[in-house]
Amino acid sequence: MLAPWPTGLLPEASQGTVPTPWGPVTVMEAALDDLLNAEVGAWWGANLTGATVEPSRADRHGRWFLAEHDGATYDLLLCSFGTGRALSSLTQHADRANAMTATGHVQLPVAGCTVDGHEALLVWPHAAQVPLDASLDLCDQFRAAGRVLATLEPWATPPVERRWNEALATVEQRLGASTLWRAPHDRVTVGLPDLQLSLHSLVEGSEGPRFRPLPRTVDEALTGVLGRRPGLAHAMALEGEAVEAGRAADEGGPEGWFAAWSEGAPSDWSRTRALSTYRGGLWIWRYADVMRWRGRAMAWDDGDLQDATKTWLEDVDRLQARLGVLRMWRSLLWLGAAGVAAAWYAHALGALTEGPSLVLAAASVAVGAGGWLRYRAAEPGPF
Repeated sequence: MLAPWPTGLLPEASQGTVPTPWGPVTVMEAALDDLLNAEVGAWWGANLTGATVEPSRADRHGRWFLAEHDGATYDLLLCSFGTGRALSSLTQHADRANAMTATGHVQLPVAGCTVDGHEALLVWPHAAQVPLDASLDLCDQFRAAGRVLATLEPWATPPVERRWNEALATVEQRLGASTLWRAPHDRVTVGLPDLQLSLHSLVEGSEGPRFRPLPRTVDEALTGVLGRRPGLAHAMALEGEAVEAGRAADEGGPEGWFAAWSEGAPSDWSRTRALSTYRGGLWIWRYADVMRWRGRAMAWDDGDLQDATKTWLEDVDRLQARLGVLRMWRSLLWLGAAGVAAAWYAHALGALTEGPSLVLAAASVAVGAGGWLRYRAAEPGPF
């Protein structure tokens, strides 16, 4: 059972740490038996020594196995590529793990093995997959995702707009993108502990579908904005998956999904200023997510996905051109302020009498206010 290989990124049968145009890639080579018996790497969590294992499937993450041990059944993921150990680290922080699992919407791994700083094997209690099809209630899943992310708020950090913008610049450079987008972000757009939620990794639970966080795929590790992303980034990543699955018109579409997400997440995260397109808002994180999708298309030689992302990025150029024009309207605010200052100084120095000074000041206020109102009224909405 072979896992898919990113032939657009590195040659098949590559071994060790391989240089690529997007950065070095580590191919994981440890055998499953060696990992289970703790002969390689650092094992954590439940002991599965002597488990009976059989292959079940393969995907971009690696190879999956079904294991039996002491009367319990487990799902095992043998990772194909090294993409860090964020999931293991998060799971081993008991306070954060307990907060998330208490929602009933998450299934975290119960064991795993890391090799050279990368997750090589992850273990979950067995659960059936939940398909992303018409039977799945999207609003329920977005609401659940908001609740899960809300539990991580105590460990949030202030916005790191410089790092987020630098990460986007790196991705743009790696993918050879012609687009360029930077954002200031709002102060409530806080960074959350590293976590990957996906509608494609839902599994059955006693209270309905649960998110099973997975490690990143190799393309995501090289083309995604990593680390402490804000809640809005997670919401837009889920939106992208739902749209890509052909469900853009279901349950109110992106606007309805985001409203459901906002019900579960802290209210500050979706306040008007945080959603402002001028400050990045939802669109900057949609852009980051589409760049991730484009990286996937290029790495896995998916021509249709490449075409779709190219079309979306062409719309980004038009959106940015519109934002540039609107910023010209905002500049009238400064022109108006300069006019008011000039009127005051001219009157103080005796260059203008009181009447003309008041006329100049009033005209300046009108110009500045008109420009500002036009700037605010024409802002592109989040949907």
